[in-house]
Amino acid sequence: MKIGVITSAYPEYEDDPHGIFVHRLMKEIVKHGHGVRILAPYAGGKTKYNLEGVNIERFNYFYPKRFQRLAGMAGMIDNVKEGVLVKSQVLTFLFFNVIHSLRKFRGMDIVHVQWPIPNGLGALFLKKLYGIPYINTIHGEEVYLSKRYHTVFALKWIVNNAKKTITNSSATKDSCLEAGLKGDNIQVIPFGVDTNFFKPLKLLKNENVFQILSVGYLIERKGFEYLIRGTKEVLKKYDNVKLKIIGSGPLEGKLKNIINELELENEVEIIKNVSDEELLHLYNSSDLFVLPSIIDSEGNTEGLGVVLLEAMACGIPVIASNVGGITDIIINNETGLLINQKDSQDIARKIIFTIENKPEMKKIVKNGLNTVELNFSWERVVESYQDCYKSVLH
Repeated sequence: MKIGVITSAYPEYEDDPHGIFVHRLMKEIVKHGHGVRILAPYAGGKTKYNLEGVNIERFNYFYPKRFQRLAGMAGMIDNVKEGVLVKSQVLTFLFFNVIHSLRKFRGMDIVHVQWPIPNGLGALFLKKLYGIPYINTIHGEEVYLSKRYHTVFALKWIVNNAKKTITNSSATKDSCLEAGLKGDNIQVIPFGVDTNFFKPLKLLKNENVFQILSVGYLIERKGFEYLIRGTKEVLKKYDNVKLKIIGSGPLEGKLKNIINELELENEVEIIKNVSDEELLHLYNSSDLFVLPSIIDSEGNTEGLGVVLLEAMACGIPVIASNVGGITDIIINNETGLLINQKDSQDIARKIIFTIENKPEMKKIVKNGLNTVELNFSWERVVESYQDCYKSVLH
């Protein structure tokens, strides 16, 4: 099967976090004998390359090329806030998306759109002109973006013309239904985790330190500010607690200022993006993983929370906010602990609970491992996607 993928985010190298979950899915699809070609906007690096068996081609969407700012590490939602020049690139992006989709994907059996807003227009033209069917994967951001910019009509148009639309969680599906999208055409398939890679390792831990880990892009909806403040509260009772936040992003400066204001320079560390190998060791050398996601000021939130799956697959306890698709992963007190969003005190209480109730947390960790293997392994996820592709073609 020849599959063309249109996406606005895709990694440029093996450990590039930008759109990494899309690459991991497509890498697994390739392993099952399918041909995959990726079409993505230029992001400052290579324009044509192969990454672990997946062929990627990037297109320019604004001229002069050096002024292209819409696509890139921060993501379109954040980049578009930079000013008039970047906002004007939305229109040129849509135009060149269509042109390059028609040029590159005329010979595809099926087209798979990641983030139908803004990437679905090219697929729609391919269907109308050449009869090539397409499916969408909605991650959540495009629904919030469509509501904010009053373009829900465009999202409906693209989604309702697709053969099938996939959402990454039940919460994302619910937001689609609230926006008026056709429910009978929407299926939930989560992103997966490579349980052959992310797994428990026998590493020596520092028994004198209780190490907390969090991973994510440093933006508002990840809620790292509340975790930092919660850690300050925990330290009043347990002075051996340390926090590592892995990631980069526009809020790095603000978060470092909060760390300094709270005098946590020796307890809280922000580490720039790391390789998968390093991340695997960080998970396994930690005592607890926390994902303090929130519903941000624009109404956007966590679509699923793949890092939670990675942490659970490595056999460490997890705490996460009761928002978005996180509740598809965590059943409170069974596979992890849920916290109220934007509530540093609740974060502190749950961290203290994990420190003081290690036998109970061992049971929760075991349940989490079983849940990941049963519902979120790439084998299970790829099987669902292949069934979806086949149903569209037959």
